[in-house]
Amino acid sequence: MPHILQPLKSGQAGWQTLSVHLGREVVISLEVFGCQGMNSGAAALVVAGIHGDEYEGPSAIARIAQELNPKLVSGAVWLIPVANPLAFEAGTRTSPVDGANLARLFPGKADGTPTEQLAYLLFAELAQRAEYLIDLHSGGVEYEFLPVCGFYKGPHHDNLSYQSARAMGLPVLWQLPETPGVLSREFTRVGKIAIGAEYLGGGRLSEEGVLAYVQGIKSCLAFWGIWKGQIRQDIAEPNVYGNDWILAPATGVFHARCELGDKVRQGDELATIKSVRGEVLAKILTQEAGIILGLRSKAYIRQGDWAVLVGTELKA
Repeated sequence: MPHILQPLKSGQAGWQTLSVHLGREVVISLEVFGCQGMNSGAAALVVAGIHGDEYEGPSAIARIAQELNPKLVSGAVWLIPVANPLAFEAGTRTSPVDGANLARLFPGKADGTPTEQLAYLLFAELAQRAEYLIDLHSGGVEYEFLPVCGFYKGPHHDNLSYQSARAMGLPVLWQLPETPGVLSREFTRVGKIAIGAEYLGGGRLSEEGVLAYVQGIKSCLAFWGIWKGQIRQDIAEPNVYGNDWILAPATGVFHARCELGDKVRQGDELATIKSVRGEVLAKILTQEAGIILGLRSKAYIRQGDWAVLVGTELKA
């Protein structure tokens, strides 16, 4: 796949519309904003819209693009508000072309399915240009997240992923599971620094979430020495949690017995899954004490879908 991103000169900033051919006569237009500072330095990539039903990230990136000025940047900043345009237009988590989840296919394949080719382009053409990555998400139509910033490896003060997540300024940090194919995870596997954020969901657009992301992006760029702004001084010491999602043990109607932010004890009933006759097909219980970080918001749930994310506290 040929290089299609135009390089920037010192002091240059602006949008590029990339025409991307993904096979099967699939062509998409990818909007990318670049800002090359007056001084040399590291590069950061901020991505949103990997899932097409998530909206805080794209809105925040559009606002950051309006504020970026090469005079305030050392190095470069690349912004992609909607990494998966076909899914965004359809308002779906997965691609309407091949049903694939872009967030599980990085670094992609140059000769693969349309979504695999898109993953390859994003990773090879854009991610490889950067030393730092922010991957912005929300719960989409089917899930809701407590506002969290995710990091890789442990919550150690010499871990730049952890420190970058702290700089994002969200109230809760989550040690991300090592899920293959996730952009931020594959980015770290090649020795670079990545974080990923989640903010509410349910298919809505939270203005509070947009503002939190805008401030968080600026703070991270400043922490990395790329943006000549001050790092936020009012960031409280965040709570830090680990763990992965509990998967639905049955298909049916999801009845939540908890809410985002609830503190739960081992053995608490988190949800039940019922048939259309009202029969209880399964109960989801807490395996260990923690806090509800994520929750299914769409009532119909299939076996194996994410159901509840219980964060267990980690000590920094």
